[in-house]
Amino acid sequence: MSNLTHYIHYDRKTGEIIGVSNFDDKSFEYSLNVSFDEARDFINGKLRFKDFLVGYKKDNSGKSQLSVIPAGDPGYSFKNNTFEWIKETSDEVECLVTWNGQGKRWEFQLDKRIKDYYNVAAAPKLVFFITLEEDFDFLVRTIFINMHDLILSDLKYTVPFESNIESRIDKISISSKLLLKSYGLRIVNG
Repeated sequence: MSNLTHYIHYDRKTGEIIGVSNFDDKSFEYSLNVSFDEARDFINGKLRFKDFLVGYKKDNSGKSQLSVIPAGDPGYSFKNNTFEWIKETSDEVECLVTWNGQGKRWEFQLDKRIKDYYNVAAAPKLVFFITLEEDFDFLVRTIFINMHDLILSDLKYTVPFESNIESRIDKISISSKLLLKSYGLRIVNG
């Protein structure tokens, strides 16, 4: 019985779970396919819808996927992998963060495909945390970006450095709540 497909129906704007069924109920706009084992505790009442939501989470291979995660403030939780350390990459990503040392600023850019389908009401703000590279508990700065502004920005959304430590990319690290499938860091020093 554990291989039967079930559906967690949710509100894409909030991630709130609004139903569970053993068929793809078309009266719900968004559904997540899950196994019976994943749906069982919702069906029998052991788990309450309000205690969970549907959001992005990293799986064991490191890929982001929609999953049922605990509600509350998952942006600060490392246990369910909803927090992303943004690493240097040359791959295509949904959100590219550029550290511009010469311009003394951060630059944020969304992939065009995200701009076409992202629902701003789902998460109206992105949050980024600048911490020390050697001590993630030492918060240098928090950057909040209104998703509406980021989506409307034709090029890059820029945020100037606030402190001297931000100009030392070898001494800092950047992370974000996992709202998009992929993030990447590009370093521009000249």
